[in-house]
Amino acid sequence: MIYQKLLSFCAIIVLIAMLPNMANAANPQNGQSLFLEKCASCHNNDMKTDMTGPALLGVQDRWKKYPKDIYRWIRNSSGLIEENHPYAKAIYAKWNNSQMSPFPELDDAAIDDILSYIQNKGELGCAVPPCETAVAATGGASDAGQGEETNPYLAWGLIFVLLFAVAMLGRYINSLNRLSQERAGENVEPEKSIVGVLLSPLVVKVLIFVLVLVGGYTTVNKAIGLGRQQGYAPTQPIKFSHKLHAGKHGIDCQYCHDGARRSKHSVIPATNTCINCHANVQKGPEYGTAEILKVYAASGFNPVANENAYENYLPTDLDAESRTRVYRSWLKKMMKDDLKKDEKGTKRLIEEQLSAVQTMFSKPVEWVRIHNLPDHVYFNHAQHVSVGKIKCQTCHGKVEEMDIVKQHAPLSMGWCINCHRQTEVQFRDGLDKGKRSPYDGEGNQANAYYSEDYKYYEKYHEELKAGDRKGVTVEEIGGLECQKCHY
Repeated sequence: MIYQKLLSFCAIIVLIAMLPNMANAANPQNGQSLFLEKCASCHNNDMKTDMTGPALLGVQDRWKKYPKDIYRWIRNSSGLIEENHPYAKAIYAKWNNSQMSPFPELDDAAIDDILSYIQNKGELGCAVPPCETAVAATGGASDAGQGEETNPYLAWGLIFVLLFAVAMLGRYINSLNRLSQERAGENVEPEKSIVGVLLSPLVVKVLIFVLVLVGGYTTVNKAIGLGRQQGYAPTQPIKFSHKLHAGKHGIDCQYCHDGARRSKHSVIPATNTCINCHANVQKGPEYGTAEILKVYAASGFNPVANENAYENYLPTDLDAESRTRVYRSWLKKMMKDDLKKDEKGTKRLIEEQLSAVQTMFSKPVEWVRIHNLPDHVYFNHAQHVSVGKIKCQTCHGKVEEMDIVKQHAPLSMGWCINCHRQTEVQFRDGLDKGKRSPYDGEGNQANAYYSEDYKYYEKYHEELKAGDRKGVTVEEIGGLECQKCHY
């Protein structure tokens, strides 16, 4: 019947109209995944500050004179530079002739997704508006560059209204046809209800197809991020500020995480490492004695008599009550001025701090792990830090600016592979025959791991000297071999 055929035809039309949108419309959520996989190792995720590469907020405005060339730039920046493209050459010169990694696999739709995410993230703080930060700041929906965004709920509402209107129109047309058939003396089939039409075989098939398509797309898209925890910043048992220690005081990362240069794991420092400084620094600028007391309790350090810090540890068999008396005595000494001003309140504060460390006496601190790779992935810190000369901030972000450390990078397979594709190995070893100089002629520190003494790299050294190549990437020395990370 016309009613049933019209409704089915319109459902198919709506589906066909939706498919191009699913495939081609800018999808900032997909753009976020692509950005984290391909761009985050060089560009800051806040889109507003420079990192290895420039801040990306407003990148489309900077390319507004060449709107189509931004796609070519992302796919192959060196190609535009060789063509003497004016803006491409300007970027290349501004960033010390550092070339951007090519991404020929990205089509226009994928680049649109990335650009959409960059705009939303930079202006609103999230991938898909409305964003909580933007709403909180403006007291309502933000219109920062998003005045033309379509509300997805409104779009779906319009689709349902359209289908309802089609159903009513089809029912009206069907009634007119039945009336015409009756007047002509023809046999008229009983009119189907709306429920009957919706449950007809054709409509059911279309709905099943749509559900499978949308469900499959959503499942795959969500599965990509399964187990990822970028931005994870758990509360730790001791409030340790990397911003204070690594930032303000300039303590080198490897002073505490000394395993990073010599082993697979970077290691969490023992509390004895903390005592090296806190035998003398007994009060913090923000939390006073509260957090330092936890370090003392866990290490068994006796802060009352610290003339020789390496010997001033409480006996391991000392009971909890005796330990508490030692630390109470120390707290009273540290808070003697406060006791004079507010004896009752200060004593209560002392007992609260002592109560917080009762379960920590001479026990390892139970730090909450932040960065965790799957069990089937092999990663060696020494290989990257000592051999690859990779800075800690490359993977962990600007830890020296973090009060609470968070996972900076996605740590996904694609992110690692992209890094191996674009990171150049420090082949300039400077180990001249006879001189064995620790530096080369340009002042670069020696890297004996890729010395000319190793015949495996002889070809690369010859090509570098001849000027046939500008550098050697990790990919070119086997960095993309599956067995390197999965064996």
